[in-house]
Amino acid sequence: MSTRPSRLFIRGYCDEPSVAPGELQRFYVGTDTACRYEAQLVRLLHGDTTPGGPGYREIEIDAPINGTHDGMPQRTQAGGYVEIPDPGAALAGGSGLTVHVYVWSTLSRGVQTIISRASAVDGAGWRLVLDEGYPVFEIGDGRGRARVRSERRLFPEQWYSLAAGFDPQSGRLFVSQRVKTNRVNGRLGRVVPLDTDSTVGTHHGFRPAMPGVPIVIAGTAEAASAGRTWVVDLYNGKIDSPRIYAACASEAALASLHAEGVLHGPRLLAHWDFSAEIGRAGVPSDRISDLSGNGRDGHCVNQPDRGMTGWNWDGREEHFVHCPEQYGAIWFHEDSLDDCRWSNPLELEIPAGLASGTYALRVRHGRHEDHIPFVVTPPRGTATADIVVILPTLSYLAYANSQDMQCAPSAQAIMGVIATLEDRDLELHETRGVYGLSTYDYHADGRGVQYSSWRRPLLSMRPRYRHEFGSMWQFPADLHLIDWLNAQGFAVDVVTDHDLAREGLALLARYKVMVTGTHPEYTTGGMLDAFEDYLAGGGRGMYLAANGFYWVASLHPAKPWVMEVRKGEAGTQAWRARPGEYHHATTGERGGLWRQRARAPQKIWGTGMGSHGLDVSAGYLQLPDARDPRVAFIFDGVGPDEVIGDFGLVNGGAAGLEMDVIDPALGTPPHTLLLASSHGHSVNAVVVPEEQYFPHAGMNGIEHPLVRADIVYFTTPHGGAVFSTSSMTWSGSLSFNGYNNNVSRITTNVLRRFANPTPLEEIS
Repeated sequence: MSTRPSRLFIRGYCDEPSVAPGELQRFYVGTDTACRYEAQLVRLLHGDTTPGGPGYREIEIDAPINGTHDGMPQRTQAGGYVEIPDPGAALAGGSGLTVHVYVWSTLSRGVQTIISRASAVDGAGWRLVLDEGYPVFEIGDGRGRARVRSERRLFPEQWYSLAAGFDPQSGRLFVSQRVKTNRVNGRLGRVVPLDTDSTVGTHHGFRPAMPGVPIVIAGTAEAASAGRTWVVDLYNGKIDSPRIYAACASEAALASLHAEGVLHGPRLLAHWDFSAEIGRAGVPSDRISDLSGNGRDGHCVNQPDRGMTGWNWDGREEHFVHCPEQYGAIWFHEDSLDDCRWSNPLELEIPAGLASGTYALRVRHGRHEDHIPFVVTPPRGTATADIVVILPTLSYLAYANSQDMQCAPSAQAIMGVIATLEDRDLELHETRGVYGLSTYDYHADGRGVQYSSWRRPLLSMRPRYRHEFGSMWQFPADLHLIDWLNAQGFAVDVVTDHDLAREGLALLARYKVMVTGTHPEYTTGGMLDAFEDYLAGGGRGMYLAANGFYWVASLHPAKPWVMEVRKGEAGTQAWRARPGEYHHATTGERGGLWRQRARAPQKIWGTGMGSHGLDVSAGYLQLPDARDPRVAFIFDGVGPDEVIGDFGLVNGGAAGLEMDVIDPALGTPPHTLLLASSHGHSVNAVVVPEEQYFPHAGMNGIEHPLVRADIVYFTTPHGGAVFSTSSMTWSGSLSFNGYNNNVSRITTNVLRRFANPTPLEEIS
């Protein structure tokens, strides 16, 4: 937890990625100190300040939200935990108790709470913690604490049975541990002599006091404020099957407790089974069930990882739905975040008649400024134009606040350029956890981040933001397209992935043409269905992107602002899910590449990811299919010998960053016309891992034929068609030379022809 740094003064976020006229958008703004700030609704047109382009463009919009408002510091609770809000007096332990739990820790630093009914302020109550990796049990009477510490530190990523308890009559206080390793559930195998069994006891002379806080699993509660519980000393690692009993276990009973996980005799006060809510795929829940019959149910906060392999996982089943009893673990992280939960929002009812497009609330105090972007859609269920642009908000979430390149030791080798950091990157470092992480980052304990949330400041989703390698990426890059459409006078509606995920084909069916953003990398199965059905039913699509429709993503049904991603065995990835943990907790589906689930993007768009090169971009050479008379409309006004797009705002060309290619084996339609391919990529551009079946030299842009971007065209049933440029930098070339260039000309030709209801000449 932290407040924001004084060097960067004002930040905010909004509830929804997109809203329609008549709907309410809420904005949450935080400042370092109580102050007054200015808010202004703006329409965003161009977010790139690269020389040679049109420069930064925004238009101020009259709205009731404009004006001066009171700013205040906002506190963010980061870290995942479980809260049991009303545990009752029995769990205070005044008559003694025993706690039993399975743990698999990942960090051995500082104090990390496994389970507590204790106040972090005065120590009243009890808690089981790891102190520099040593199990410790503490009780406190509000004035002082008694504690007992194990003699043995826990090995990281090994399952242990932990028990702790106290008897106020005799004064006995103990902590006990035993390793629970089988062949697959830990980092180390059975061949390692893990001599880690330990039981330590002591005696003291006071009882724990009743704390005025809830039970917390994976943290310790501070005193509540403003109706919220604030939690500190957060835990990193897995916890499975916590139980609490109404008496202190005898030394003789500990052996059977560790062996069976059950203490015979004393009354069971609580048994939280983390697998109880994961048995039905697609019905995720933050609820935690108490199976003791005492009704002490709890709830998860900040989306800790569920559907995780437990202490008894034997490796025979990889889907939690089929074997929930072996998936009773939750993996907690001190820096997970699903919602900043800031207070006192500004509210804006979107005015009737406000044109669909990209907007932001601009907030300023002195020289400090932030933009909070969002999309205004047409009124729900309607279209106000023939063309729709779908902004890839799932991909925005995947990269939101990413620090992968800054933190990776091989970043410069990966990029081929020196990492370029700006103030926002430094702010993310200084406030790690406050704004949440991207799915390209690692949690503090080394686990890849699998959840990303809209409800937090997304510093990389800001106009003017440049990615770590100095180029436009995601939302700022998509403003290249938005600006060009505006400059060319095209009437378009703008919607988001979230809208498409909610409405499906019904949304696309309202339009003659749909156009992608520059990098729709993350997508749901329902979205793929909608695209394929739209194009097969006569729709026309322009894929002005690359690395699209690549990773399986899912939205939390109850919290649609939260996205889940689990990286599989292949793909260009910053991390990989652990064995047995490839299935999404939110939907039950297997994560990884859509290609690995037989849904390669070539089957819909003709091309799919082939390579990436982040240093220089190139132009396209026209190929014989470009002379086919059926595509003459595409090249109208473009000479047959012209190199297409050997210019642009993103690394100097229209083909670059990440690039797609045709592949009949992956589903490229056999009647596809290959119009052009890029040429001239550098040694830093390389073939993607899923194409490298055996490691060998020569996989770079100078030597390998897959390092290229392909422009393709094909028709679909019922008068539909697809035009794909297969590059993330295509839109960055649209404004070159005052919009007078062959990339702009080709895009104009296709968009006008696709929007024209006249039938296209069929390619067969």
